[in-house]
Amino acid sequence: MRKILTVLAGFYIGVSVAWSASVDDARMLAEDGNLRDAIAMLLELEVEQPKDADIPKLLGDYYMAAGDIDNARTAYETARKKGNRNAILGLAEIANNQYDVEGARTLIEDYRKTVRKGKRIIAEDESEDIEERTDRIENALGRVELIEVVDSMVVDAADFFRHYRLSPEAGSLNPVSVLPDGFEAAHPTVVYEPESGREMIWAAPGADGTPQLYSSSALYGDTWEHPVALGENLGGGGDANFPFLMPDGVTLYFASDGEDSLGGLDIYISRRGDDGFLQPQNLGMPYNSPYDDYMLAIDEFTGAGWWASDRNRIPGKVTIFVFVPQELRRNVDPDSPDLQARALLNNIRATWNPSTDREAVIRNIASIDTERAKTVKQFEIYIPGRGVLTNADEFRNPESRTAMNAYMAGVAKVTDASRRLASLRAAYSSGKQADSGEINALERQVEASRSELTELRNRVVTLETSR
Repeated sequence: MRKILTVLAGFYIGVSVAWSASVDDARMLAEDGNLRDAIAMLLELEVEQPKDADIPKLLGDYYMAAGDIDNARTAYETARKKGNRNAILGLAEIANNQYDVEGARTLIEDYRKTVRKGKRIIAEDESEDIEERTDRIENALGRVELIEVVDSMVVDAADFFRHYRLSPEAGSLNPVSVLPDGFEAAHPTVVYEPESGREMIWAAPGADGTPQLYSSSALYGDTWEHPVALGENLGGGGDANFPFLMPDGVTLYFASDGEDSLGGLDIYISRRGDDGFLQPQNLGMPYNSPYDDYMLAIDEFTGAGWWASDRNRIPGKVTIFVFVPQELRRNVDPDSPDLQARALLNNIRATWNPSTDREAVIRNIASIDTERAKTVKQFEIYIPGRGVLTNADEFRNPESRTAMNAYMAGVAKVTDASRRLASLRAAYSSGKQADSGEINALERQVEASRSELTELRNRVVTLETSR
């Protein structure tokens, strides 16, 4: 869209009316997602109104939003020279995004000098949030993990997770369409399922509308438990999303934009304890950045880890990083000259370890048969302190093994009753002769059996943990 500076002819009265664009028009374009047109309009306004310091400041903001850092810096510097103090904070934001902590602090101090005249305060100090983020970035630079990124790829943001190649043993990442009817979901989110396919974890709006993580386990047939929140503490005051649970059933990775994030979504880790998931920890750099970083998944069977990031600021795209997970965390020496480069991941070759067989990792990924059927398990049940059990011989307590057998027998009976009920309902609704009394009886039976199955499952956990 071009700015219209034409003269509208007054066909009936012979009068011309001139229309000229304004800063407000540019803002409206940007709010509608039309950053390119908003920038074009502001560039023309800047020529027409060269003394207006607010125009280049707004240009800097829109260049930043579009991922054009070089032009953003130039616009902010122009606005600063013309007297716009907030442009200095824009420059400090750029310094933060490049992990130039010293430069950010210098700019913040320069800004604060402009809000005072002697002992008199002449403007509100708006630097607190940027300074807090500078502190978080400085702390994060003190613990940059020494990881090896073997590959990266730029993909469409809308369906990025389809480019992860996970072995069946690691589970699967799925669209929200796999959720049972009636289950709510955040948009966007990804539904994680373990190898058994008997559990789902995803993000959905909580009581206050903020996305948090929920899980549901399969009961029998196509019936699933009512979704249960994994814990409000996981969000850290922000959105919680993009979960991945390790096969141990204990270690959970997810993303959140809570109070201690570096900016946007950060990746966190939490572990399941006896009373639920423990307080999550920020994974730090280089996994996290001032932009959105999320959906970390580790495949122990291929020796590869994955996560997505929009740190490269390509509209509509994200970068997927493939790395080699380590059993023990090793951090980059804070005094290392390549600390900043390691944190930014602007050259993945610089992360390569000569002793690593990267080709073997890539071959492992390429050899995955994504169509291979999942391994059939007897069941899947989480036991606090033990992880997920999938076979009867894994129980230590003979009583819990007996209780589990009773649970599985109950599942079989309820499944048969549910199928019979579905058949009767279908016949009844189509006008065929059906026993409404039997339908009512079966409905009561199935509803009562659901409660019994839940009690039986809880008894298995109680017996096994009490031994």
